[in-house]
Amino acid sequence: MKNKLLPLSITFIFIIIFSLTNCQESSNKDDLKQIVDGLNKKCPKMIDSETKFEGLEFIEPNKIIYKFTLINLSVLNVDTTQFKLALWPGILSTIKISSEMKKLRDNQTNIDYLYLDKYKRHIYTFKIAPENYH
Repeated sequence: MKNKLLPLSITFIFIIIFSLTNCQESSNKDDLKQIVDGLNKKCPKMIDSETKFEGLEFIEPNKIIYKFTLINLSVLNVDTTQFKLALWPGILSTIKISSEMKKLRDNQTNIDYLYLDKYKRHIYTFKIAPENYH
């Protein structure tokens, strides 16, 4: 009798774990969609005299892309190595300490910061994984 219950018990445990994981995943996804929708209502928005925040994009299951345009810059005039060195510390610091980023940190979200030039050409994408900010 015990041998017959073991497979049923294991199956039951897997069903519970799967159900809880799906609920958690759905909740995280809803949180991220809510963040994206809320911020996109305020976009596009000038951050400073050089940078326009175009908006966000949610990529399932757990990724957000922040999109920026540098309105006075052409990619032809950018040293991407220097660009990365100049911006990376500030971006990482913002993600690590900003209260606005707490839900993203709590959800272990992958975060990309995409920068385009004034002609909408790609300059650089910063890819930030949870291990970068924890």
